[in-house]
Amino acid sequence: MAEKEIYYEMLWDCTQCEAKGLLGDSHRHCPMCGAAQDPKQRYFPKPGAEVEAKNHQYVGVDWSCAFCMSPNSAAAAHCTNCGAGQDGTKPVVKVEDVSVNPSVKPQVASVPGGVRWLRWVLALAVLVIVVLGTLFFKTQETTATVTQKTWSREIQIEKLVPVSESAWCEAMPTGAYAVTYTREQRSSKKVPDGQECREQRVDQGDGTFVKRQECTPRYREEPVYDKRCHFQVNRWRMSRSAKAEGDTEVLPAWPSVGNLNLANRGSNPLAVASGPMGSEREGPRRETYVLKLASGSKLWTCMVSEPVWTKYAEGRTTPLKVRLTGGADCDSLK
Repeated sequence: MAEKEIYYEMLWDCTQCEAKGLLGDSHRHCPMCGAAQDPKQRYFPKPGAEVEAKNHQYVGVDWSCAFCMSPNSAAAAHCTNCGAGQDGTKPVVKVEDVSVNPSVKPQVASVPGGVRWLRWVLALAVLVIVVLGTLFFKTQETTATVTQKTWSREIQIEKLVPVSESAWCEAMPTGAYAVTYTREQRSSKKVPDGQECREQRVDQGDGTFVKRQECTPRYREEPVYDKRCHFQVNRWRMSRSAKAEGDTEVLPAWPSVGNLNLANRGSNPLAVASGPMGSEREGPRRETYVLKLASGSKLWTCMVSEPVWTKYAEGRTTPLKVRLTGGADCDSLK
């Protein structure tokens, strides 16, 4: 059998004579000046100072009179203060208990001075962004001379070597050897661990409130273990590189593959691990093309594509866009 709820008195303050701490159910009018209770002035008493509403029968949320704003019982057909009917009326607004529910925060009026300060900060931030954008993106055109051209091309040489790795055992790669095992935490899971309960005071909307236990599930984190494999596996790793470089006197060319002296020449670069231990193969290729330009005492260095590098001869003058910070917009070289 459900336990009978106990009703307690909400409190309210009279706005006419400033009487404080009047009882929400017992004092429907101010005992000092006779003013009707204002439901907007209702509030919860301090915890531990609650007053029980004796012989209270709950019939529903009060309705607020559309003419005099007095709260009336849901059972009343007419306003007890002015006699008006219920047509066009609305239920009173219930109050949240902020004293025992920290998640409910009271409304705080905005401070005009703080708003003005925030506007100044935002305006300053916008100004800084505009200035930086102008410095880094706005350009002006000048005439520069190509003073030097250089290029370099590199082929990385990869070697098949043993590498120590680890993985969860079901994901261990093919070809792994010298395998050992450990038991390690792989993840965690939430396990039910009782409930978190607290007392919640609930406004009934008729000048009273009740106390209810509000419980939510509580969980604890529990580790989940699995088998982890530690092993060696053969992998291609960069061991050295072959590089060719020059300027306008030597045309760009890759180092001769025949002169790389690959040990036990390995498989193609797409293979994961193929060939005897210590085998070598060609790895990624890299190339750079550099133009150095000058205008008076100002110098710029631009890394460009091979077609652009080929287009510009040493001593040639060309339009060049320069940022306000002094850096060259190398993309303007086409």
